[in-house]
Amino acid sequence: MSASDQEALDHEQDEPDEQPDEPARRPSWTRRLAPMILVAGALFAGSVLFKGLPEEREIELRLDDAATVVQLDMTWTDPSSGDSATGDAPVHGSSWHFAAGTAPKAVLTKVRLPDGLYRLEIAVARTGGRDVTSRSVTLGDASRITFPVR
Repeated sequence: MSASDQEALDHEQDEPDEQPDEPARRPSWTRRLAPMILVAGALFAGSVLFKGLPEEREIELRLDDAATVVQLDMTWTDPSSGDSATGDAPVHGSSWHFAAGTAPKAVLTKVRLPDGLYRLEIAVARTGGRDVTSRSVTLGDASRITFPVR
């Protein structure tokens, strides 16, 4: 390597490299606000996700004239899951059979359903005939619900 080449290399090293401009620093309040926004977003997303999770609820069916009941059927349907052509889709059902005169005054059962609007159909077969009752039920905060069955 010649002396002129060495001088050229030394001269290149002496020149400062051009650095891109440093980005402007953010104010300190934005650095404190960012984690709070992240936590708030996570809480909101969690509340949306957990709201749709099924919860266990205790259902009590109080039977009028229980001595005449020989069969009891309970069906929960979700009106939002079906269409008008196929009808509502059943999401939970229970059935009980009793010998004449042995039905209890109250039947306790549990359902595991998310909050929302449902159609509850209760069919009661008695020694003298069959009755069907249908009602709209909104499940929410209650963990125990009582329905009179006539």
